[in-house]
Amino acid sequence: MEPLQIIDLLLRGMAVGAQLGLGLALVRSADQRSLRIATLLFVISNICFTLNGFHPIRPLLGPFQRVLWLVQIGGAGYFWLFALALFEDRKLSATGIAPPALLTMIGVIGQYGPRLVAPYIWGLHNLFGLLLALHALIVIVRSGQTDLVEARRRLRVPFLLLIALFSILLSAVQIGQNFGVDAPWYELVNACIQAMLGIAGVAVLLEARPVLFGVARDTKEPDAPPPSTETAHWLARLDHAMTTEMLWQREGLTIGDLATAIGLPEHRLRRLINDELGHRNFASFVNQHRIAAARQILGDPATAARNIASIAFDLGFGSLGPFNRAFREATGVTPTEYRRLALAHSLPNSENPR
Repeated sequence: MEPLQIIDLLLRGMAVGAQLGLGLALVRSADQRSLRIATLLFVISNICFTLNGFHPIRPLLGPFQRVLWLVQIGGAGYFWLFALALFEDRKLSATGIAPPALLTMIGVIGQYGPRLVAPYIWGLHNLFGLLLALHALIVIVRSGQTDLVEARRRLRVPFLLLIALFSILLSAVQIGQNFGVDAPWYELVNACIQAMLGIAGVAVLLEARPVLFGVARDTKEPDAPPPSTETAHWLARLDHAMTTEMLWQREGLTIGDLATAIGLPEHRLRRLINDELGHRNFASFVNQHRIAAARQILGDPATAARNIASIAFDLGFGSLGPFNRAFREATGVTPTEYRRLALAHSLPNSENPR
């Protein structure tokens, strides 16, 4: 084995060890099932990519090499899924699994389909992966505006932006290689980047995992001290603004708007909602009030003639799509299904029909 190959192998071994340790720790500590699954898929796809990128080891893997390859080609989709689960607290759904599955399917067609169109299929595969990585980057930046977890706000850009950048560069290089632009140094640099990412992940994410990954914690322990007088005051002011003044009805309500309305600095309001009420993002806090009102309206026979879209707009949602998604995440059914069940079986408005 040549010296450069030995260095390559050592770097990839470091990357796999770091990714495996990090993945196991985060999967065990993540509070949400969706985040555990997304993290596991993302880490496994990275490990498969790292191992499969070392050409001398491929003959030793035998048929298992194809399994690594199959998982690897959906990597950009798994990163996208991981970003949405971590930074938007998005739950797994058929819609969420579709992009990684489609990316994998395109790769299979490129590998086993007609050779004449293979370069174009792989070009489509890498372009789709690039778009998913770009969207994940947008999610990372955009969700920072409503994130209530301070550690997640600080760490999202320096670390996960690097991962997104790596995914973008990887897709760009692969697109070039498919059209004849070769880069002989690519594999060794790729191994260096993966090793650095793995070490950086261990150093940063493991330290911050209790708050970053939502490790379960009971905010209402029996022996926990009661809120201070000042905290209780601001909690009461916040409750009045949301339940009496019903500020949640404002379309496009931001945490800055709410902070101004109650007279509390934005950074303190973030901590108040996160530490005292347990919400990890501002949208979930606002939607809690909106969905509660929606369930009352949908369960009332007197409003059975109102269409779902008008209800969504009255509750402060900018369009029907976000309302349907938020309602389904909160109740397990769509607004239409909830109304049908509530009116047919006289379900109490406070009852979850799941």
